[in-house]
Amino acid sequence: MTKVRIRGIYATALTKLLLDKGFIIVQPSLVIAERFMMAPIEEEPDVVISDRQDKHGIMIVGAHDHVDEVLRAIRGELYDAIVRKAPFEMWAIYKGHVVDYHRHIIDIGPCRGLLADGEELGPDETSVLVQVVRANGRMPILSRFPSLRGKLATLRPLEPGIEVSGKISNFEKAQWLIKLAMAILPEGMGLKWRSKSAQAGEEELRADVEALLAKWEGILEGFREASGPSKLAPGKAVVDVELPLRAKEHLDKLRSAVCPTIEGHHAFKTCGGEIASSVEMAEKLLFQGMPREQVQALFTEVIKQRMPAIGSRVELLHVKLDGTLLRLGEAEVLRADEGLRDLMLLRTIRGRGFYDGLGVRKEPGDLAISRTGASSMRLVTNYLSREGDYKGTYININTPVEVCPRHLRYVDLEVDVCLWPDGSYRVLDEELLEGAVEEGIISKRLAEEAMLEVEKAIRDIEEGNIGPPGPEELGLVGLEGEGG
Repeated sequence: MTKVRIRGIYATALTKLLLDKGFIIVQPSLVIAERFMMAPIEEEPDVVISDRQDKHGIMIVGAHDHVDEVLRAIRGELYDAIVRKAPFEMWAIYKGHVVDYHRHIIDIGPCRGLLADGEELGPDETSVLVQVVRANGRMPILSRFPSLRGKLATLRPLEPGIEVSGKISNFEKAQWLIKLAMAILPEGMGLKWRSKSAQAGEEELRADVEALLAKWEGILEGFREASGPSKLAPGKAVVDVELPLRAKEHLDKLRSAVCPTIEGHHAFKTCGGEIASSVEMAEKLLFQGMPREQVQALFTEVIKQRMPAIGSRVELLHVKLDGTLLRLGEAEVLRADEGLRDLMLLRTIRGRGFYDGLGVRKEPGDLAISRTGASSMRLVTNYLSREGDYKGTYININTPVEVCPRHLRYVDLEVDVCLWPDGSYRVLDEELLEGAVEEGIISKRLAEEAMLEVEKAIRDIEEGNIGPPGPEELGLVGLEGEGG
């Protein structure tokens, strides 16, 4: 069965999920080993799962077949997970073409990558040998100093120097390994002995290093023969899995079956800062035996003091299905109920152009009045001129909105509804939603939920619940009358 190593804020919940489905968890952290009463298994993982930098999802790296097994297990439990398979492979080595010398952008075939900080390109270089060393959205980070990992050693063909794993505590053994590497390696190359090398004999050690040297020669030959950007040595599959609110809530339930868990644990942890610290404090109180109702009441009061309120300013974070983050600007909170499920937001438009979908002219000073709320699958925005003339309504259909102290965040599900001043309306980009299902980015169930939200939005338009702002909304933004 597939062996998985897991780290990050989702580790407990994902360990529970994968153990229940028969996966083997290896190299668990001390906390995970204690929570699941498991004996540490120090075997090499087939798949590694870690937090994304923004904590709103996970990165999965491993052999393609094993990664697919893990994805099936996760999708089976988390229907709203958004799956983005990278066009590149982690640790793969490519022949790249320099596209932009000054910005260090390199075309590696399936995509373009960015050279790692501190590394340089020659002014006359057009082709370079690079290795993917880090996922960074759709543009991976590349290094000109590749490494080749074997069973017992890691070869660094362009970096001289010999190292021994810190886990090898026997000084004499470490010195012997260094001397052996010096005898095997060509001048100018480097190597690091892995921990397993301490238990291997000389013949096995030599064979491992010689295989790596032969692999490097094959890579160099491939580089010389390739006419353009191409993969010279395979790596690991890389998948970015976005975890929207419903997924986080399901992971909360899985975690609560293992250890004390506050309601909204994972969503609040992604907010970071004092909110994340408050989660840890509340769960410590639960662990110490304080009644859940009392802890939840205290926690809710603390969170309430830090969350957006009338007069607050929040940023709207609009995430596309491909992972692109669009910052829609800062908005003032005009109205907020106690549970933050009914929010009215005001933005002042600064640029010129045309409003997406509506095709109506955008002018500096226009007002955007948006209605949404925590867990809402829509962002309804009325556009007005600075004089209060109604220009139209754009209804964005999205994953349930997540609210943090300084921002609102959701993933755009492509399909939208536009309403014009003459009362006509239209559903837009339904084919993009269907395409996302066909590509495996989202599940059919999530797409069906999006279309149900479209139907509700149309019903609200026809019943007059969505449309030109009324006197109350106009009054909140300092405009008189009922809009034109």
